[in-house]
Amino acid sequence: MKTKIRLSLKNAKKEWNKENLRRLLFYTIAAFLINFILEMLSRRSIAAGVTYLAERPLQFFYDALIILFMLSVALIFRKRNFFFLLFSAIWLGLGLTNCILLGVRATPLTMPDIWLIGTVRDIIEIYLPQIAIVGMMLGIALLIGAIILIWIHSDKYKVSYYFAAFHILLIGGILALFTGVFIRTGTLDSQFPNLPDAYAENGFAYCFSASAVTQGVDKPDGYDQERMEQIISQQKELSETREKTPNIVFVQLESFFDVNYLSDFTFSENPVPNFQRLKRNYSTGLFFVPSIGAGTANTEFEVLTGMNLDHFGVGEYPYKTVVKHQACDSIAYTLRDLGYRTHAMHNNNATFYGRDKVYANVGFDTFISEEYMHDVTYNALSWAEDSVLTAEIINALRSSEEKDLVFTVSVQPHGRYPTEPLEGAPTITVTGIEDMERKNRFEYYLHQLKESDLFIGDLVDTLTRFEEPTVVVFYGDHLPALGITQEELSYGTIQSTEYVIWANYNMQKIDRDVQAYQLSAVAFDRVGIHEGTVFRYHQSNLSQLAEEGPYQEDLCLLEYDLLYGDRYVMGEVPSLVPTDMMLGVDEISIDYITVDKDGEHLGIFGENFTPFSIILLNGDQVETQFVSKNELRAEETSVDYGDRVAVVQVSATDQLMVLSSTKEYLYADGEKTYVNAGGNSISIPE
Repeated sequence: MKTKIRLSLKNAKKEWNKENLRRLLFYTIAAFLINFILEMLSRRSIAAGVTYLAERPLQFFYDALIILFMLSVALIFRKRNFFFLLFSAIWLGLGLTNCILLGVRATPLTMPDIWLIGTVRDIIEIYLPQIAIVGMMLGIALLIGAIILIWIHSDKYKVSYYFAAFHILLIGGILALFTGVFIRTGTLDSQFPNLPDAYAENGFAYCFSASAVTQGVDKPDGYDQERMEQIISQQKELSETREKTPNIVFVQLESFFDVNYLSDFTFSENPVPNFQRLKRNYSTGLFFVPSIGAGTANTEFEVLTGMNLDHFGVGEYPYKTVVKHQACDSIAYTLRDLGYRTHAMHNNNATFYGRDKVYANVGFDTFISEEYMHDVTYNALSWAEDSVLTAEIINALRSSEEKDLVFTVSVQPHGRYPTEPLEGAPTITVTGIEDMERKNRFEYYLHQLKESDLFIGDLVDTLTRFEEPTVVVFYGDHLPALGITQEELSYGTIQSTEYVIWANYNMQKIDRDVQAYQLSAVAFDRVGIHEGTVFRYHQSNLSQLAEEGPYQEDLCLLEYDLLYGDRYVMGEVPSLVPTDMMLGVDEISIDYITVDKDGEHLGIFGENFTPFSIILLNGDQVETQFVSKNELRAEETSVDYGDRVAVVQVSATDQLMVLSSTKEYLYADGEKTYVNAGGNSISIPE
């Protein structure tokens, strides 16, 4: 073995000639240059890139090492110049994408964002103008073409395998050494509670690479059954859950916060009077969220599960990783065990963030998305307005005799906000902003914020008269992507909004600041619910907002046990299983079918149709006219004896994607009856 090693080193030494040394020097210079370009793009400024290099040289050096290691892999290929260009293009492409992304939101690019491309492709048109989309597609096509041409015409070289292997191992060893040293000394962060700050302090290459290789909760030291039982046994004694508890409604408000905390700005009117009124009279406080300007699903995850995303992978979206494939303990499962009917609601398309599948894994009985809502109106950017949610929430509360949980996610104030005034789009005037593009974005956003506040007021007024005891928890999911800085805020942080707990009965006002993952435990405590493993843990530790120490260590152990471990804390309770979730709270059904005398115009009469209801004839979609929630029509469509007819709900963003379907019916007699697949004959009204 020693002889082989000596022989390998001898061969590597032979290949350590001037040409290879020049190549090594060239790769090293290229790595530092690429890294400098990445940092300029990340900061959207040449001067800021230079400042980063001067102020944080160790981090800059480390990031360049990461790039150099990847470039070095090109040495093992015969077409090394092609792979060198390819790897360089990948890094520069990521940097450019990050630069563009930071123009529309505050959170930098992570690997999970790339995994989400299939989910968010339907809203790209909202974020980018048509000409930019066309240009992007042409650019991608040209890039692919250029890669093919370079591959075809790229020269082949004799590979110096010993030199390449030694070079890669050397750079890899240096990289591993500095990784350990820099993390132990605090030169590099190992946890990224604030992604923008982490990228600014540690550099793009390190942070993006960390987001690519980290996922889930790492197995904590000391994890075993005895330790988990100890955590449970050491919790503070809590009172029994009340026998009578109210309906509980959570309302997650898109990009919602009290803009009156912007100290140097003034507005032509107060956009949030209803929210301010609620804060004065009901329990409230700061609400610390896991993201800035984006990441709705992650705030949602923390509230639903009580789990802290700081313990997960960098930039991870659990909806697209662990929760996509398995059930996860949540407020919905907890309340189902108490006899609640559980509803999720979002006035956006059902498939965004995979909610049409994920919500079943967090315990919801129904999911009412945009495709299943009635009387939806849209703002100038084509986001559904929040006003539709009041009636839908009431309908969900009245849909069963049981108590209800309604978890609502709004969408109206969503970006990207226009940099120029939109014709016909109302605004609220703001003073104190000199940049006209930012001023236009703010003024559009402020009116959307006002509309959401009107929804808050309408829902509260409606539930005040509701016959059942009901509690509503309002909170903003994150600040809007408007470049708000800490210096501009007179209260709170750029990573906090506020919450309010309102009730249609007398409830003591208790103000406290909470993390997003603590909110549900606080709300449960206020209504006398002390159930759920994670929520009971928080209720035993509500005096803590600490981001470190035993509280977080034990929380991390609970998270690992429930999602990746042996679920010791659940005891003899059977493993959670996904619910048989229904899309929509009311069943969509066909009552009868009519066909005109010529047999060319089909009418479908039934219940709960929406503009996303499409007639299916013999398995094929036909052009459908939505008439009302009780009628659909298909012009110039003939139906013959034995044809199969159904109504399907299609995605708001892809009409070829079927979300749900009615029973399929066999058409038996064009004048008198039709027969369903089960053989039941139903008469057509005269």
